[in-house]
Amino acid sequence: MRFWTAYAILALGFMTKAMAEGHGGEHHGSVSDLIAPAVNVALLVGFLVWKLKGPIAAHFAKMADQVSNTLERASLKSKEAKIMLENEQRKIAGLSNEIKSINSQSENDVTNFEKKLSAEVEDKSHKLKIDANSKIMADKKAMVDALNAELLDQVVKKTKATIKGNNDYQNKVSTKLLQGL
Repeated sequence: MRFWTAYAILALGFMTKAMAEGHGGEHHGSVSDLIAPAVNVALLVGFLVWKLKGPIAAHFAKMADQVSNTLERASLKSKEAKIMLENEQRKIAGLSNEIKSINSQSENDVTNFEKKLSAEVEDKSHKLKIDANSKIMADKKAMVDALNAELLDQVVKKTKATIKGNNDYQNKVSTKLLQGL
């Protein structure tokens, strides 16, 4: 209240001086001339304060709530950002370990692939050798069978020729054949 009172007295002092200069020196105003306007101003200011006190208080309360909410959200966002920053820093710190892990895993995969490929190639070559040996043996058997058949044919031809050429052999064969019947 002292604050307003001081302002009111200063305002009255300035107004007195202004009123005195405003009449061109004809009339010197006094402080008592300003009492009625000061009362009017005080009544107007009092009425305005009384009427606008509620809306202004509500406005400031609303603004305080908004500021409070904004600060809370900013605080939450700040905490989230700190957590995310810490996670990312941990990831970055573990990145070299992860790179080493990935490299060792890829080396292991390459080694395993080479072993599998080597075993597969060896297995295929073994199977091909077995297949080739089987084919060679089958061809050999077929050739031996063909040679045996040809040899038998030639023996039969020679035997027939020998039997046909010798009467004594023809008689023996005829008797043996008749005995078998």
